[in-house]
Amino acid sequence: MGLVRLDTIAREKVELQAKGIRIPQELCDELETEWNAPAIRSGRLVLCLKSPEKSGELIPVFIVNGKRGAKSPLHLVRNGSQFEIWKENEKYTDVFFIPRPGFYNSFTSGGVPMYKVAVIVGPGHARSVVNQRCIYQQAGKPCKFCAIQYWWDANIDKTTLQVAETIEAGVKEGEIEHISLTTATTNTRGKGLESLVEAAKLIQARVKIPIMIEFEPISDYSLLDSLLQEARQAGVTTVSCNIECFDESIREEVMPVKGKNSVEMYVRTWEKCLDIFGKNEVFTVAIAGIGEDDESILKGIEMAA
Repeated sequence: MGLVRLDTIAREKVELQAKGIRIPQELCDELETEWNAPAIRSGRLVLCLKSPEKSGELIPVFIVNGKRGAKSPLHLVRNGSQFEIWKENEKYTDVFFIPRPGFYNSFTSGGVPMYKVAVIVGPGHARSVVNQRCIYQQAGKPCKFCAIQYWWDANIDKTTLQVAETIEAGVKEGEIEHISLTTATTNTRGKGLESLVEAAKLIQARVKIPIMIEFEPISDYSLLDSLLQEARQAGVTTVSCNIECFDESIREEVMPVKGKNSVEMYVRTWEKCLDIFGKNEVFTVAIAGIGEDDESILKGIEMAA
């Protein structure tokens, strides 16, 4: 029964993310002010499904509505003190929201609202995009699926100090237990990895929490080794180098510049990460539905695993 319910939850999560959710205006106001939805008006929010395996555990679902949200068959309903998703005229599933954390109402030392620096994306889990100006987008050759410059209605030009101050505030409030840091590709030797390492150092100088970083592979393996060693010393516990697509026939079509990074380059990077961070602390992400052959995902994931 547990496996059946877990499969149901997985399918619900996929459908919610694929179709988006219609949200009544009156609920937008409430979600923005009382719950963890500071970017609700730009169509971005995190809701949660309840795990069938662990009592009370919430499974986060990140929603990016885009244009499809207005036409989605799924819509959010307030039923007393509970939230529900309805599909047309029938209840589809219960959903849960994390209360709005107090640090969202605070400001960095430079006067930037902290909710525009880092946000809660799951119970105890905060996330920040340290750099949001991607050189591929600026050159007119973005990855077709990417929206990093519009992530969460955030402050585009953050500093690593602002990130550290925000995480410190969230940890002291008891809302943040671990943090994920990612970056757009920057015009630097490390493609932005340097800023993630710097942010990790500043965070760990204030609070001791697990940190995950996500980065693009770089061809200078000596520099990669040096930066990853620095990251490890700075308290980074987990890393993700996201390949996005295993299908060689469409990689450069979907990712005009990033797709020129060979699969072998990712493999070498994962191997280096494993040497430094160990088993079960190295991740990658593959995106489904961008025109890839299904078999490429199955074989790619098996290869990566």
